[in-house]
Amino acid sequence: MKKILILEDDLNLAQTLKIALENKQVNVRAVNTLQDFYQQIENHHFDLCVMDRLINKEDALLAGEYAKDILPKVKILFLSKKGEIKDRIQGLETAGDDYLAKPFSLAELRLRVRNLLAMQRVTDQEGRRLLIGELVFYPNQGVIETPDYKTQLRRRETEVLNCLAQASGAVISRHQLTRTLWPANYEPNASTVDVYIRRLRQKLGEYSFMLQTHRGFGYCLTAVRRKT
Repeated sequence: MKKILILEDDLNLAQTLKIALENKQVNVRAVNTLQDFYQQIENHHFDLCVMDRLINKEDALLAGEYAKDILPKVKILFLSKKGEIKDRIQGLETAGDDYLAKPFSLAELRLRVRNLLAMQRVTDQEGRRLLIGELVFYPNQGVIETPDYKTQLRRRETEVLNCLAQASGAVISRHQLTRTLWPANYEPNASTVDVYIRRLRQKLGEYSFMLQTHRGFGYCLTAVRRKT
């Protein structure tokens, strides 16, 4: 059974959406605050999030990005009164797989939801892989394999590691990473990249030495093998 999470602070509309989308094959939950949304995302699996962009006057774009980090395969459909081209582009660049401006028809919403739920990720069990010293990195799956264990990365962690791996040992600045991985009209906090670098080092474990910081310049990924 497919699972949908609705984020909508208009209680009547949230109930209308829930009734419109729920059927024998689809289970739907509705929440009205960002706090409840985060709690649901962290504790349950969902195939699709239908999200109003403005929740109690707060923009939910970052909540959509967070959902993608926690559930890499989840689809995001933004609903919003912010329907201008620049708003649609911003939503799709940040986390959205689709964007529907208010007001909308329930028939169109059902169609878009059906299409998103039917999307199949074309995946190869082996997939594209990069060899980094003793590590095998599968960027399409967000997986790192070492001689001893396998680690699953979150979406943004995968993107950062892939960017560094593609640089073939060259130093990549924080600015280059932010401009490559985040939309041009979104400026993450200065410490955001540092947070993902720290997470990656934790995931790499005993191989964390491969992810090096060059103070004042940036980061690089080396393919040096462990000393035995």
